[in-house]
Amino acid sequence: MIGRIESIKKVYEGKILEADENIKLLLNNPRIIPEHTDLNKEIDHWLEIKEKNFSKLQHIIAYIPKEEKKDG
Repeated sequence: MIGRIESIKKVYEGKILEADENIKLLLNNPRIIPEHTDLNKEIDHWLEIKEKNFSKLQHIIAYIPKEEKKDG
């Protein structure tokens, strides 16, 4: 069970990191996507992905047995 939880955790953590990097890129380089006239919409899209995966991460962490939480 712990192996499955860890693999799901890594998926969510990866998506959070991806969203963070894309948000930073869009904020620091607003001309990165010239065909997009609405950068706010694109940033909002990545914020939603980050929020959704962070929430999922918090839920899956709740399934880690208490003795595992103390060690890690």
